[in-house]
This record gives sequence, C-alpha cells and structure tokens, in this order.
Amino acid sequence: MNKHTKLVVLSSLLAALFSLSAHAALYPFDYSDSGPIPQTGLAFSAEHGITGIASSISSIELVLTFYNNLSLSGNSSGIQGLLTLGTASDSPYVSFYPTATSSSGTERIYDVTFSGSPGTGFNGLNPNSIWSLALWDNSTSGIENGLVGWTLDVTAVPEPVNVALGIFAGVFLVVILIRSRRVRHRVHRWFVGINHWLDAV
Repeated sequence: MNKHTKLVVLSSLLAALFSLSAHAALYPFDYSDSGPIPQTGLAFSAEHGITGIASSISSIELVLTFYNNLSLSGNSSGIQGLLTLGTASDSPYVSFYPTATSSSGTERIYDVTFSGSPGTGFNGLNPNSIWSLALWDNSTSGIENGLVGWTLDVTAVPEPVNVALGIFAGVFLVVILIRSRRVRHRVHRWFVGINHWLDAV
C-alpha cells in the first residue's frame, strides 16, 4: 500500500470514528399551551426555547391536540398553522393545514400530526433556539375550535458528524494536491517567490 492510499484509508477511518459517537437521538417536548383559535383574523400563538440538545436536526414531528374536529379541513378553508425556528424576520418555518387523525374518549379531543416532508424544512439546522407555533382559522362558521396542547419531537445528531465529513474532505483534498505534480510545482514556485519577497523587504 503506497503513501497516498494510506492517507485515504486513514482519513476514512478517522471520519468513521467520529461518526460512531454521533448517533441520532429523539428529544420530545410536551407543551400545555391552550386556548381558542379565533376566526376573526387573530391568531393563537405560543413559543418555547430549546437548549442543550444535539445541534443538527434530522427530522421533526409536531402533534397538535384540539378540542374537536371543527375546521380541521386540511386546506386553506379551515385552521392553518405556522411553526417557526428562531426569532429573526427570515427565520426558517413550515406552514401546514392540520387534519384530524384520531380521537379519544367523550372529550372529543383530536390529535393532529404532521411529519415527513413538511418537517424537512428544518433538516440540518440547529434546534437550540426559540420555537414558535401560530394557529388561525380561515373558516367563517362562527363556531370556534381550540388547542388543548402540543408536542414537538425533534430528532437530532451532534456536530461531530459534520466535523468528520470536514476532516475527510480536507484530507482527501490534501491527497489530491500531493498527487498532482503540476500543483506541487506551482506551490513550490509561490513559496520561492514569497521567500524572495521577504528577503527583499
């Protein structure tokens, strides 16, 4: 095995070792925010800060619990929601139209969930920030629904995965440069030129 091959193998092993310590973990957050969702153009809103968890989102799941199934039409004629990560004007967000997926007991509480593609807008971002939920009702029935509570499940991985990829890319680039005689020659000429300039100064 020549020197260049050894460098590639070594960088791959190094990246693999970093990746082994960076498993995805699920972080569930249950919130008891509750209240009516008005049909008058106003919005129900709540926000909570998340800290101290892994720094790169791989997926999210949002579960909303409503008092009943009114206005849960799954389109713009009913309840609409916005989940935002951060407080800046250009913070990433996902917009959704909830539909009832299950109900339980005589209280007629409905769980509404979205996951998968609506949540991919946050993938790769750092979840340790302020999460904001806003809900409003576009219908004109005059009968209000309301939120009982909500859950945000964040699956995230720690930063070493990105570090390992960076190390691998860096070592791989160095290997390519070392193997290129033309690049080596040009770098050598630059180095000699800089030395001559420093001597002249």
